[in-house]
Amino acid sequence: MSVHQEIIPHLLEVCISIHDRCGVVLIGSAARGAERADSDIDLNIIFPADEAPLRRSQYVDDDNRWQLKIKDRIRGVRIDVAWETQRALLDRLHGEDIINCWPFSSGRLLHDPAHIAGPCLQIAKQWYRPHAEVAERYETECAKAKEAKLRRFLDAARTD
Repeated sequence: MSVHQEIIPHLLEVCISIHDRCGVVLIGSAARGAERADSDIDLNIIFPADEAPLRRSQYVDDDNRWQLKIKDRIRGVRIDVAWETQRALLDRLHGEDIINCWPFSSGRLLHDPAHIAGPCLQIAKQWYRPHAEVAERYETECAKAKEAKLRRFLDAARTD
């Protein structure tokens, strides 16, 4: 078992402590079981209807509403978290912004006692089935961005 998979139960406990009825979706390489040593863990936390968490926390703040932000580092693994309410997520999934939901659509449901994240995940997955070209374009753009980031890092290392 990878360190990533070992960390996930702890992350789930943290999310539940923020709101016990939240939905938690693991996205990215850890969701696919394809994480590498340098991979991060990406989580989406979905809160019921319009119930944004009453208290902000390390994992839930204004800067990471539906935008992955680095929120923690555990055992050397970066933890990126995004959050949204179910109502706002459903608005995204029924609007033009669904195109930007590819990472969410390929996620793995970890926790959903109020049955809020699962239906949203199904909507996203169903939309992407006949739109494989959008997913492919998204993956291509992500790969280019990672490559550019690596080039910038190597260039900076050479000038130091």
